[in-house]
Amino acid sequence: MKKYQFTLFLILLYNFSISQQPIYDIGQNYISISPTDTKADIIEKAAKVAPSQRQYNWQKQEMTAFIHFGVKTYDDNGFYKRETDISLFNPKEIDVKQWVRVLKEAGMKLVVFTAKHSDGLCLWPSKYTDYNITKTPYQNGKGDLVRDMAQACEAAGLKFGVYISPYDMHEPSFGTEAYNILFKNHLTELLTNYGPIHEVWFDGHGDGTKIPYDWEGYYSLIRKLQPEAVIAVMGPDVRWVGTESGYGRHTEWSVLPGNAVNQDDIAANSQQSNVEGAFVPRNLMKEDLGSREILEKATSLVWYPAEIDVSIRPGWFYAQEDDHLVKSPQKLVDIYYNSVGLNGVLLLNIAPDERGLVPEQDVKSLQGMHYLLDRTFDTNLFSNPSITSNNQHKKHKVTTLLDGDNESFWTPKKDLPATVVLSTKNRQRFNTLLLQENIINGQRIENFVVEIKNGSKWDTLTTGTTVGYKRLFRFDEVFTDQVRLTITGSRGIPELSEIGVYNAPPEVIFEKESQSFANNLTVELKSTSSTATIFYTIDGSEPTTESAIYQNPITISENSTIKAIAKSKDNKTGLVQTATYHKANYKVKYNEPFSKKFPGEKELSLVDGKMGILAYNQGNWQGFRTNNVDVVVDLGSNKTIHSLSTRYLKTIQASIFAPEWVSYSFSEDGIHFSEPIILKNTDGDEIDKNEIPTYHGKKSIKTFATEKLNITTRYIRVIAKNRSVCPEWHKNAGKEAWLFIDEVLIN
Repeated sequence: MKKYQFTLFLILLYNFSISQQPIYDIGQNYISISPTDTKADIIEKAAKVAPSQRQYNWQKQEMTAFIHFGVKTYDDNGFYKRETDISLFNPKEIDVKQWVRVLKEAGMKLVVFTAKHSDGLCLWPSKYTDYNITKTPYQNGKGDLVRDMAQACEAAGLKFGVYISPYDMHEPSFGTEAYNILFKNHLTELLTNYGPIHEVWFDGHGDGTKIPYDWEGYYSLIRKLQPEAVIAVMGPDVRWVGTESGYGRHTEWSVLPGNAVNQDDIAANSQQSNVEGAFVPRNLMKEDLGSREILEKATSLVWYPAEIDVSIRPGWFYAQEDDHLVKSPQKLVDIYYNSVGLNGVLLLNIAPDERGLVPEQDVKSLQGMHYLLDRTFDTNLFSNPSITSNNQHKKHKVTTLLDGDNESFWTPKKDLPATVVLSTKNRQRFNTLLLQENIINGQRIENFVVEIKNGSKWDTLTTGTTVGYKRLFRFDEVFTDQVRLTITGSRGIPELSEIGVYNAPPEVIFEKESQSFANNLTVELKSTSSTATIFYTIDGSEPTTESAIYQNPITISENSTIKAIAKSKDNKTGLVQTATYHKANYKVKYNEPFSKKFPGEKELSLVDGKMGILAYNQGNWQGFRTNNVDVVVDLGSNKTIHSLSTRYLKTIQASIFAPEWVSYSFSEDGIHFSEPIILKNTDGDEIDKNEIPTYHGKKSIKTFATEKLNITTRYIRVIAKNRSVCPEWHKNAGKEAWLFIDEVLIN
């Protein structure tokens, strides 16, 4: 066995020996498998694996928050340099109470604060390094953000956790035993000076090298100093789901083979990005992590639940360029259903800005998310029905499914299938279903079917596999007075704790979402509720229930912003939703094709007036993979133009380079073009070899503009030369290069 490849059994055994409390608090969260165990024996054992007390307490939080704030907030490249000017760190309007207030109002139960990220700057006055907050101008060197955050969380009744990066770009001793000693000294400061810590978050920062982290020493120290804290991601209590998208698996088991905790594997898969900007899912993102077939090959079993992390913005730290890319309330709600609603815990990142405040647009999205979730789950429409079961234990009756207590449960008294039927006197409209398992005794349900009564027959509403702590389903609105749940597969006897039927506020659906058009465009609006009334405006103003009622499709012939809101028959009102439509100025012919992966607005993208920002995947950029940009713009008739320019993106991390040169030529007939005006790129893309890896932070927009013109023409040909392959110094040397363009600007 390699020095830093060890099984979960060794981790848990070691932790048990040094922890101040037993590791088996509720049930056994680790069970070994004997070579003589049959397949049936293994599945029987899997049904008995249950969370420790700390794991159970963590799971019940459901929604937790990350806060990324530090020197990278002020220096985009600072995250990737060995030496960063930390004098830049000086938030003038900082209010950590605002951070905590916003998060509490959004429904968060715990806040994990980035006490030290990979840049190495300690945001507390550590006595073990000068690279700490006292060496910045912040509060004249008297600041301590860890203290301030801990106090703010305590005052608000939220639990507090810390992120401390094992990876350290700044520390000279990094990668040596001396660094392990330093790191444990930092951990000791954080875990002894700031009250109760409920989560310690490590990442692996997969950089392709094997670093001798003393994981066992880190874990034992945490167990000794903060035995209630879960150790997340690079640790034995909580696992990374495998992506940073906010989405979990539809079959999410918390019971996994014991070798799922292999820190080398986790580190190798952590923080690996591809051209789409999403983290590459590898072993931890296999769709099947805990099926019977997987467990039958295991040598031990462990309770290892999934934490599902995502940022409210494209990046983890604040960047002004992302201000228009904050996830909408509807997107955050969808993430909630696909994380918390798939047996996970959501870790949602918030990035305070340079002022030291959560930006207004982020606050608005969080408030909207909370409103939608609160209005959805405020009333269980089947909370007082007739509830029956064909198969129930005399001590755990079916009525407990509606008592609001996650720790009471219904269980069958005999073999499956087992059925529960909910009936109401009056038919109900609903679009959401909740199921919860009593995970105190393990996760067992493997298959189930939900049906609704339709006249004299039962129609299938949905099917599922795992339930776990919480399983949520959304579907098109249905209208019925009976719902039937049938559990068809389970590891041992299932224990179901809750069932709920809900109706979410109605949403407006734009048949044609924000897009560009040529002459005119007809837009249809629909709602997720068949009984809802839609109110709308087309001038960008906020709609109310006094606004125009949508009855017929809307036709637009100029730039327009349609805003709409829906109100259902049960008086639930959704949030305002917006779609913006841009009328293209001209026509474009493509001599070389753009990428289907990044089409922008397709054939109208370069002439619709929609400008891109420093984020290639936000929709306004059109990508060319090894191809040149070669287009002919048709002005429709002869026009006199006085200036001409095109804009290109440079994001070296994603293999996107500015063109080597750009040429413009002109024609009155679209066949015979003038001698081109050629503009060369004189900036270059080379990197500073002393910065590792500098190209992560190289982002800019390059404009190729002519001098003043006085040309009468109808057709303009634009050619931009793609460098085709990445240069030798680049991490993707020799591989395909990208060219991104957003607009041809003509005056």
